[in-house]
Amino acid sequence: MVTPHLSASLQHVLEAATLAPSVHNTQPWRFALRADGFDLLADESRRLTVLDPTGRLLHVSCGTALVHARVAARALGLSADVELLPEPGDPSLLARVTLSAGAAPDDDELALALAVLKRHTVRDAFAPEPLPEGLLHALGRAAEQEGAALRPLHDEGERVSLAVLLSGADWSEERDPAYRRELASWVRDAPAQDGISPEALPADVTRGSSLRQRDFALTHPERSGGEAPPAEEPAVVVLTTPRDGPRAWLEAGQALGSVLLHAAQHGVQAQPLAQVVDLPGPRAQLAKALGLTGTPQMVLRLGYATARAATGRRDVTDVLTS
Repeated sequence: MVTPHLSASLQHVLEAATLAPSVHNTQPWRFALRADGFDLLADESRRLTVLDPTGRLLHVSCGTALVHARVAARALGLSADVELLPEPGDPSLLARVTLSAGAAPDDDELALALAVLKRHTVRDAFAPEPLPEGLLHALGRAAEQEGAALRPLHDEGERVSLAVLLSGADWSEERDPAYRRELASWVRDAPAQDGISPEALPADVTRGSSLRQRDFALTHPERSGGEAPPAEEPAVVVLTTPRDGPRAWLEAGQALGSVLLHAAQHGVQAQPLAQVVDLPGPRAQLAKALGLTGTPQMVLRLGYATARAATGRRDVTDVLTS
């Protein structure tokens, strides 16, 4: 049903935006309607004050919503003109999107829009299948079109460095009582419109990978001394931007969203390894260890999911503001 005062086209665009991934599924965005489009605003009430003191993760999350909206608009034959941070005096206004009639969408644009429904975050095991040849290169081009870069980690030494830094960052976060309280506040005990629902939690956080994933249940049992689970070997990539700061964070979010959608077109999904880039210290250590020329904004494992557990989303009426 179309929301009153909201056209079917605009409702479709905003519904696609609400399907974007966000840190802890906080969905920290709001939309203000305009005659020719909408404004994207930060919802500071949903910022993770412990994990995200600068608002970087909020901006990245909102950037993914922005690219979802752009992709949905193109599938409708609309042109979406985006102005980032249009009013310097209002940092909560992240982007102004102007919609107008555009060319008919081509097959690639329609396929990318369908990927909005296919994309999901993996928190459980990956299937032991390699990615299609050339896919990482194609995902790198998608990131570059948004002003970012995608650095695959092929070298075993680089992966070991990442594993060490990731484990240290994860341990540091988990020993912080404030972090534990904040994380627990976003883990749900039943399906909900936001946060991490029970069915989205991994069955085994100690599965066969040296790369430590976030433990939303804060259990992290020690690996048993018995037979090790089969090792997973998905691709590992680092998303970087040439600069840092609010504009770069929004650009990183758009690049991340574009990479995830292009991957989902091929049935490939992602698992964020965000602990190592959550805070400035580990981010700087990662950049130095890997010799990155840009600023790391996200680390991902990419592969084929063995299961899917959908996370809830708020209705469009819940994210509209005057």
